Amino acid sequence: MRATVLVALFSWLAACGARDQAPKESAQAAGEPARNAPALDACSLLTGEEIEAAVGWRPAKTEPSTYGATATCNFYGPQGFTQTVSLVVAPGMPQVSSSTDMAAWRTEQTKGYADVKFIIEPVEGLGVPAIRNEIEGTGMATIEAAAKGMLLDVTSKTLEASKALVAKALPRLP
Repeated sequence: MRATVLVALFSWLAACGARDQAPKESAQAAGEPARNAPALDACSLLTGEEIEAAVGWRPAKTEPSTYGATATCNFYGPQGFTQTVSLVVAPGMPQVSSSTDMAAWRTEQTKGYADVKFIIEPVEGLGVPAIRNEIEGTGMATIEAAAKGMLLDVTSKTLEASKALVAKALPRLP
């Protein structure tokens, strides 16, 4: 449970950091969502069937929440916190041209956390800049993707499951 809460909290803080670093003029000029855009329903970006196909269990409970324009959804399996998929969507993602550039951007943001071991690596094959962003030792894997001026994070037990779920959620971003 502690690992899930830690990863979800980090994802939320990271998403907020993305929103705060985007220049307002360039985001609006590119037709990206404004910082005060209404929050979207993050739970609508994945179906129970997609989660089951990726992680092997069907959600028994979903918990949506919003923090300003940042939307979060935690999907819990029949065993509660031991079966969790977290999805975070935050507007205001700075423009990055590649997964390598996104990894450099995220690595720069983690420099203030000297006591935390991050694993940040480019991820290819999603059609948008994406990275693996994990906190070592949590037993959770996060894929972050930059699309439509937003940062999309999906965290689950495995890198493969998180990547598969990001691929399903990306086309549903508004």
